Amino acid sequence: MNKTNEIFSIWVKNEPKNLNYRCWNSWLRQGYSVVLLTDDLQLLKDVELSSKIELILITNLGVSFDIPNKENLLQYIDLWRFIYLKDYGGTWLDSDMYLTKRLPESEIIISSEHTLQAGGRKSKDLYRPNIGCLRFPPNHPFVEEVVRVLTPFDKKDDNPNVNQTSKMMKFINLLKKTKWAHMNEYVVEPQVFCPVPYPFAKELFMNHYQNARVKYGLKFDYRDDTTCGVHLWENLTFNKHKIDLNNIHPQSLYQRLSPIDYIHT
Repeated sequence: MNKTNEIFSIWVKNEPKNLNYRCWNSWLRQGYSVVLLTDDLQLLKDVELSSKIELILITNLGVSFDIPNKENLLQYIDLWRFIYLKDYGGTWLDSDMYLTKRLPESEIIISSEHTLQAGGRKSKDLYRPNIGCLRFPPNHPFVEEVVRVLTPFDKKDDNPNVNQTSKMMKFINLLKKTKWAHMNEYVVEPQVFCPVPYPFAKELFMNHYQNARVKYGLKFDYRDDTTCGVHLWENLTFNKHKIDLNNIHPQSLYQRLSPIDYIHT
């Protein structure tokens, strides 16, 4: 499989939202082929869009996707993305990552996000790695180690209340180990994929795009030559802030990213 111009992601269990359709369209617009690993080959109801995106059943990949409880599919996404990267290599994007231009050409990419710089959760680090964008060649030893660390957790803990954060922290903690310290050279600054810090998830939709006020020592400021994507923080957007995409600020950053995108209704 040719991975040089392909982006893959995973979508299982729930219906995609307009936000996800906009993000997938932004990948296509940049000239990438898009693969979605899914549990439902009828996921995309629009004929035009389904002709552009390849859907692959997770169970047909020929990799060790252990699903002890299909009701808890969402608990396995972090593990699956790394298993796919281990076996096939390629570029992963979260389905709430909107691309404004093509990705860097680097063989390995690890995205990052801002940390809070004020308040009770202030961090001494300016940013930390995250897993919104990942690119690796197949059979990379670091990815093999990530899979090894995550797999026992997923097999023994089938609790639907366990969120993905604990698994991401295992990934981050590996990067802190001396053995893997050299991998930090592949961590790009937040401005590349997460220019708008996560505390501004609501402002992405409900405020004017020029809003640059400070929160937790961070600024709402996405304008940078190195920026090629905008993480839209879907979990916070819908689960915490209960954003209605039919009632957002007409000059919000979300609306201005691409107001004429295909919208699934």
